[in-house]
This record gives sequence, C-alpha cells and structure tokens, in this order.
Amino acid sequence: MKPSWRTGIILTAIAGAIITTILIFQRTKQPSIGLTEEWIATQVADGDSITVGQTDGSQMSIELCGIDAPEVKQGNTNSPK
Repeated sequence: MKPSWRTGIILTAIAGAIITTILIFQRTKQPSIGLTEEWIATQVADGDSITVGQTDGSQMSIELCGIDAPEVKQGNTNSPK
C-alpha cells in the first residue's frame, strides 16, 4: 500500500492542473468576429464570390470554399452545343 502523503501529493497536483486549465480557458473565452461585427452582402459577383461591407464603409471580397460554381468568365457550361 502506498503512503497516504504520496496519494495526497498526486491528488493535489491533479487538482492544481484542473484549476489552472479552467482559469486559462476562462481568460481566453472571447466572442468570435461573427458575434461582434455585422457584415452585409453588397455585391454578388458569381456563384461563389461576394463582396461584404460594414456601415463604416469598409468592404471585403470573399470567395466561398467548397462551392463549385462556374465563373462569370466561363459562361454557361451546361448549355447544349
């Protein structure tokens, strides 16, 4: 059987690690950009590219990932020839 002081040290170390982890996560818990800023789509270029803007006039072009849409330059690729 292990001495009780050794068990106490191990349990204290585990409790300290848990408390430290909780304190770290509480300090780094900040809202994401999606919750703090409002962006409005101002222009749709094609099926996967949009321009968004804010009320202060700043704009950003965004290309959506995982969307397979033809570019405007390509034209209609589904039309019969």
